This record gives sequence, structure tokens and C-alpha cells, in this order.
Amino acid sequence: MPHARSVSVAVFVGVGSRHESEVEAGLSHMVEHLAFKGTRGYPEAGALSEAIEACGGTVNASTDRELTVYSSRVPRTRADRAFEVVSELVLHPLLRPADLVAEKPVVVDEIRAYVDSPSDHVFSLFDELLFGDHPLGREIAGSPRTVRRTTQGSVERHWRRWYAPEHLVLAVAGAIDHADVRKAARRWFSPNGLDHPAVRGPIGLTTPSAAPPGSVRVGYRRLTQGNLCLGMPGVARTHPDRWALDLLTAVLGDGMSSRLFLELRERRSLAYDIGTFATSYADCGTVGIHAGFDPPQATAVIRAALEQLERVVQEPIPTAEIDRAKAYTRGRIELRLEESSAVAAWLGTAESLLPRILTVDEVVERLEAVTAADLLRAARTYLRPDLARIVLLGPFRGRRQVDAVLAA
Repeated sequence: MPHARSVSVAVFVGVGSRHESEVEAGLSHMVEHLAFKGTRGYPEAGALSEAIEACGGTVNASTDRELTVYSSRVPRTRADRAFEVVSELVLHPLLRPADLVAEKPVVVDEIRAYVDSPSDHVFSLFDELLFGDHPLGREIAGSPRTVRRTTQGSVERHWRRWYAPEHLVLAVAGAIDHADVRKAARRWFSPNGLDHPAVRGPIGLTTPSAAPPGSVRVGYRRLTQGNLCLGMPGVARTHPDRWALDLLTAVLGDGMSSRLFLELRERRSLAYDIGTFATSYADCGTVGIHAGFDPPQATAVIRAALEQLERVVQEPIPTAEIDRAKAYTRGRIELRLEESSAVAAWLGTAESLLPRILTVDEVVERLEAVTAADLLRAARTYLRPDLARIVLLGPFRGRRQVDAVLAA
């Protein structure tokens, strides 16, 4: 990206919460946290962050279901510093016992903070309802119990198992030449560049069994806003129906001109926060509707959401609406990829999780190829109201309101 004024460096580690057993829950997230407590080159907590911020850059990390990502973004003249700090985090964390003891309460507080955010927590409850005791049904960070039981040995084994070159992808974007990236990578993975030998073994993902249609969970919380997650199983990231589902979610709830926003918020004033969601994993996915609303409106919100699903199941979507969804989706991609960090994320995620990296033009081509007939078939396959699983979080006593709507 020769026009850019930044360089973004990211390492994608092919491990996340779904690779963990029940007793290991939260290990990927804990290792990510501990890396920032000290590395071989920056043993003191905070020293690494100071080094990157001193040149005007940022450094961060995140743990997801199938990946852990370490990234840094710096001015174009300091790419060397970004390579240095990311390599330190991934390849040379100290993982000291004292740091583990100190970080456990921090991670527990993070989990509690997430639970205290109802608009986020409702998605965790939905995953738990849909996937049950499968790793996809657990919190990415684990539970307070599993965090407190984390041992030094389990942390070290997890890092040795996964933080080896065969599980790592280096993605770089911005004002930097490919030859310079290759030179840096050779330094990282030289025989003396790793603190441990690679420990190989099969990944062995297990596909979850979804809860039956009509499953309901109501979480009672003394809140001033109700939170709804109404969804169903989606598709894997390589499934050919993924593109049709992406456009269906755009038609239904992506943007202020989407059907859900116009009907539930603008016309009927039923909800402030309303939209769709879709996630895709290696072998499965989710798709559905989320909403935040005044609790007395719960019945009306659920009924209205199901009505919009029934509408896309029964009626072909007009051409003008399809064209708007395609243009909106294409524009979101193109605008996002003006930033070097987004380009690095696009490349690294695809290289880690897909058979090959798709260009923006290839993605646009797949979206443009979706027809009204494809959308109708996909809606009837995945978005039928009778397939819905529902989670309601807020000041609700029991599932009476949900059952009444489903029985109507």
C-alpha cells in the first residue's frame, strides 16, 4: 500500500477457545494476556507498550473461537519496531508463575465486565443455548472457575503446542516492500529464533450438534432494557450459501435502510438497537436477529422479528432491494480496506482459515452473482421462523411471553 502512512504487522495463531477441552477453557485467552506481562526482550510489565507508543504506534491482541491475533500498527518509518514487539509477544513470552497469579483476578474481572454488558452477554447466552457444552457454547475467556484453576504447567503446554511455526501466519500491510517482510520473517524463524521446539499433533475439531428448533432461554436481570437474540444455525465459512446469507442479513438488518431498522425502529418505535448477526466457523455457523428494547415491548418485538423472517421466506426480494444490499456490502468492504490494519486482518484471517485468500474483486463477484432465487432458497433453508432459537435477557420472569408468540 504505497500510499499509506502506516505499516500493520499481525501474527495469527491457529488456536482459539474451540480447541480447548472443558478443563482447558480460557487457556488461549490467558496466554494472550500473559504475553503482555513480560517477554525476553521486555521483561518488565508495560515496557513493551512503552516501546511501541514511543514511536507513535499501537499494539494489541485478541482471542477468538479459532484464532489468537497479535498486531501492531506504526508510522511507516518504524516498521522495524512493529516486527520487534509482535515477535516478542508471540515467540518470547516469559509466562512467569508470578504473572499468572497476578493476572487471574484481572481476567476474572474481564469476564464479569462482559457479563455486566447485557447487549454483549445475550450473544454468549445464545451460543450456550445453541451449542450446549461444546466449546463453541462456552465463553472465550473461560469461566471464573476455570481461570482460577489454570496452572503454570497448562499455560506452558498450551504455548508450546500451538505457538510453533506451522500454526502461525504473518500478515503485513502498508508502506513496506514484500522483500523486507520476508527478511524479517527469516530472522524470526531462524534455528535460534524460537525458545522451544515445535510440538506437533492433530487439531481434531468436533462439529457441534445444535439445540432443537424452538429452544428458548430466558435470563432474569434487573435491567431497564430488554435484550433479544433470535437465531438459528448458519453455514461454514466455505459453504457456497454463505454469500446469499450475507446478503439476506444485509437486507434484513444491516444499516439504517434495512427492513428491521425501518419497521421496528422507524415505523413502530419498538426498539432502539436492532440488526442482524452472522458468524461462520470451519464447520458451522450462526445467523439471526438481535435487538435492545423497552421490556414491556418484548412480545411485540419477537413477533415483529418473526414476521420479517416470514416475509423473506414467502416473498422474493425486489431487485432494487437486492441491488442496495449488494452496493452496501461492497462499499463496507472497500471503505474498511483503506486502512492497513484491515488489509492485514483480511490477509491473515483468510490465509489461516480459508483454502486460499480471496481478493476483494472475487468477493464482490460472488456477491454480485447471487440472484433473487438464491436468496429465496437460502431464506427457506436457514431463516424459517420455525427454526428459531430464542434468548431473552432482562427483567422477565419465565418464558411465558416467548411461548405465547411461538404458539401463535
